Amino acid sequence: MITVRSRFYKEGDMVFISHLDLIRVFERAVRRANIPVAYTQGFNPRPIMAFATALSVGVASKGEYIDIQLSDKVDADTFMESLNNSLPEGLKLIKSVIIDSKEKSLMSVISSSTYIMKLESKEPDSKEQIEEYIKQFLKQESIIQLKKKKNKSRRKNKKPEFREINIKPMIKSIDVFDVKGNEIILKMHLAAGSESNLKPEVVIYKICELTDISIESDSTRIQRLDLFKEKEGKYITPIDNINTI
Repeated sequence: MITVRSRFYKEGDMVFISHLDLIRVFERAVRRANIPVAYTQGFNPRPIMAFATALSVGVASKGEYIDIQLSDKVDADTFMESLNNSLPEGLKLIKSVIIDSKEKSLMSVISSSTYIMKLESKEPDSKEQIEEYIKQFLKQESIIQLKKKKNKSRRKNKKPEFREINIKPMIKSIDVFDVKGNEIILKMHLAAGSESNLKPEVVIYKICELTDISIESDSTRIQRLDLFKEKEGKYITPIDNINTI
């Protein structure tokens, strides 16, 4: 069996489907495209595929990744063209490569992601003022998020319990990209992956909590730019600098 790693975008109406629905869309697409996909064993065989990370509903992306195992070798360009012809509008493969079997899985290598966020403030501020707010925010020794613990006992009337998580180490950078009137555009580089994962919505909530920035939450628009792994102290995408066949 061989593995094809692909980068794809998710936009338009597709941003409103869940991660589970996204899996189903790709499963149907590979079947319609007559791609020789490999299947799991058992009573309910499923195409063998794995995504890098789940994307929140409502968030667009220019840099999502998927590994799909095939039972027979297919040219990467032919694979990409066939699958794109079967995917709905809003989902499209941008690049596909056949990777070496020794390459690590997507989920195990992803460490961070970048986002562009378009926000609408309740009161207009200058770019310099917004930059000062962000500077104050990043100077915090710790930024605590309360995360609800799972109810392992499954008792419906059990009082919810929370644990404190310091998200400060998960924030690699926040840059003020542009400010026009009430519109603020931020670029964020945040931890992502199996070890630690920080949603940009959480960061915006904490910025509003710890600074004087006041945001119209219903107007927030988020787009993921790309996902990254670390190699020799540098951030590269999971489709770059890998062993291919």
